[in-house]
Amino acid sequence: MSDKTRPGGPTQMPPPVPADARRDSAPIPLVRRTNSVTTTTAPGPLPSDRPATGDPASGSLIGNTQQRLDLASAALKLRDEQVSARVVYFNPEQQTNAELDAITQQVIDDLRAIQDVRQSQRPESPVSSADYEIDLIAVLRRSLEQVLDARRGSFLRLKLELLSRRFTTLFFEFALGHHAGPSELAARLVTTPEQALYTAVLRSQQKVRDDLRALRYEREELHDIALERLSRWERELQSAYLSQRAPELGRLLPIVTEVFTEFFQEGFRANLGEFCWAVVRESAVARSGDSIQGMPRIGPRSFPRFREAFEKHFLEDLVLNVQDPLVARLNASEVRLRPETLAFVADPRVFSTACAVMCDAFYDHLHSEGLLDLPQQWRQAAREA
Repeated sequence: MSDKTRPGGPTQMPPPVPADARRDSAPIPLVRRTNSVTTTTAPGPLPSDRPATGDPASGSLIGNTQQRLDLASAALKLRDEQVSARVVYFNPEQQTNAELDAITQQVIDDLRAIQDVRQSQRPESPVSSADYEIDLIAVLRRSLEQVLDARRGSFLRLKLELLSRRFTTLFFEFALGHHAGPSELAARLVTTPEQALYTAVLRSQQKVRDDLRALRYEREELHDIALERLSRWERELQSAYLSQRAPELGRLLPIVTEVFTEFFQEGFRANLGEFCWAVVRESAVARSGDSIQGMPRIGPRSFPRFREAFEKHFLEDLVLNVQDPLVARLNASEVRLRPETLAFVADPRVFSTACAVMCDAFYDHLHSEGLLDLPQQWRQAAREA
């Protein structure tokens, strides 16, 4: 194996209890696409075939190729859910802040002026649609190769640090059962008194509050005081339970980060030619007429199709190529993990989070390179995120 630059050095684990951890956050409906129509459906249950042992992984966390593709599809649905909640409308002609529109238009005009100058320095020759598609694939590949170059390690290092923080939050949400149904919570093996108390309180949380509301009080503020004390006790139980899970995260997170780093620096970067070809061909952005003076460009109207193809192939590559190295690394380290921790590593939310962090960063880079013209609503949502 060739020498590699490992960005960021040892992963520093964030504080064990996210301050904004909430139990009562309702899931947002998933998005299902049918041709050009977007519909919503209630989120179905996540796969229930969880690993049944806490021993080091002895096989693949997700067994066969079809199961891995199903996991990638589930992660893509979660990503669509996040985008739908953040970006309300994709129409590039929607009116937004007038001052912001003026600034954006000036930037676009400047970019077009630069491209016009470059084009005027070239001998005029007709460009066929096939040649333009080849040019677009080549420019997209070159731009992504540059940003993932280990010699320009700040991009990947910063994104992996952000991923580590997001994975930490996800791990604690998973441990606390934020997204688990009653049957999944009931099926979890209890290993400590703190976990037992927290799980019991979690399952009876609403009933206790209803009982408090039904009581007759001498003074109204007594109800508020009782609720405040109940919430404080729940937070104490939560903190006690998470403090027991933090060491396990400390053993798992460096392994996950190492595998993801190798994927982006080696596997994904080496496969960019095939990846970009598949994205451009499937999204048909080369036939959308977005070019400026023949220069490769993906316009705002084409971005939804481009994003859909980009993230589909990104997630498939990610899931198919990190599972085996992750299992091998866990076996080599002899890290002993609880069954629910192994289930977390194979949870679609882990991969949808990686998709959100990395793909949003790729889009920003392509936008700064003048290759991708992001819709106004996308950029506005990114600033507000």
